[in-house]
Amino acid sequence: MANKLNGFLDNFFNGVLNPKGSMGDFQHASRLYVDNAFRLAPKSKFLYFVNFNFYKDDKHDVLAGFPKIQNRHRAEMNMLVKNVDLPQYRSSVEVKNAYNRKKNVQTRIDYTPVSMTMHDDNQGLTTMLMEAYYKYYYRDSNITDITASYDPRSNYKDENGRSYRFGLDNDKMVPFFRSIKLYQFSRHEYTEYTLVNPIIESWGPDTMDQTDGSGIAENKMTINYEAVLYSRGAVGEDSPATFATDHYDKTPSPLSVAGGGVGNLFGGGGILDGASSVLGDITGGTFGLGTLLTAANTVKNAKNLSKDSLKAEGLSILTGAIVNVGKKGVGGLPGILVPKTNGTGGSNDGTTATSNSATNNSSSSAAKVASAQAANNLPVTVGDGG
Repeated sequence: MANKLNGFLDNFFNGVLNPKGSMGDFQHASRLYVDNAFRLAPKSKFLYFVNFNFYKDDKHDVLAGFPKIQNRHRAEMNMLVKNVDLPQYRSSVEVKNAYNRKKNVQTRIDYTPVSMTMHDDNQGLTTMLMEAYYKYYYRDSNITDITASYDPRSNYKDENGRSYRFGLDNDKMVPFFRSIKLYQFSRHEYTEYTLVNPIIESWGPDTMDQTDGSGIAENKMTINYEAVLYSRGAVGEDSPATFATDHYDKTPSPLSVAGGGVGNLFGGGGILDGASSVLGDITGGTFGLGTLLTAANTVKNAKNLSKDSLKAEGLSILTGAIVNVGKKGVGGLPGILVPKTNGTGGSNDGTTATSNSATNNSSSSAAKVASAQAANNLPVTVGDGG
């Protein structure tokens, strides 16, 4: 009797002081990354956008002579960025010594150049961008007379001896870029990085190769800048500028609320999803026609809800939860020995999680769910085999 009492007390105190025992499941990660609509989940690297802002006013237009990228295809060029670095910083720190007390002092900040790779498209838009930049700053590229020769004294002359200007002798008083803006997207919002006074350090086309039958051509550039400005906002059509204005599928999916939605209370395209989307547009300042359509579809789907459909949906969610639990072995890890201590007064043994026990648990759970469905006059969706 004493041994059993000691075993009970040992198990009681172990449960209070160490409730998870020797192993814990993944719930802590789920609570961190999944809860609150993946609020703390890592961002995806492919959700980004780039916007080139060229200098233009009443007297200057740096894209003059390049009508394709000046007007019609300017927004398309923003979408041809294959990959890009976000700005990074490096601070110079000096260690000062005051009576043998060390003090770290910042002396300067350096901005790491941004590397950018663009698709070398068949129409040549990104190549035109690099050509326009080259011709804007460097006079050499504007020599069009094929009879002109390069003089040994480092200037161009025609056959009549007239000299041409060259190099940086270009009369340019304004920069080519006003700014370059990089956007990182996440959960219908963007983070904006504005590169202040950007200037290209290196640029050029790809390497051609007869033996490469599957590769695609690229244009690359490295950009220096003087500072970075931060901003944030809601993602939408033309927000940020030129985003989703060309070549963008604006037709809502039929599974989304804007495309009709589904007659469920929970889940994607359901009633709660639609209500959340409408409230998000209102609070985010993006209320528009799409918001009205979403609201109308949400109201329409809500009218089609019934007690039977709500009961069936709730039971379906419960069924999935019970079956998933039944499919897990002890500790959720088949083949893993999970210690089970009965205290110092009892015997110590272990329980091994196996797929057989998971199958038995699943079958038992499925039978209970089927019984509950029959009691509520609902169609049986879980077989007796699990």
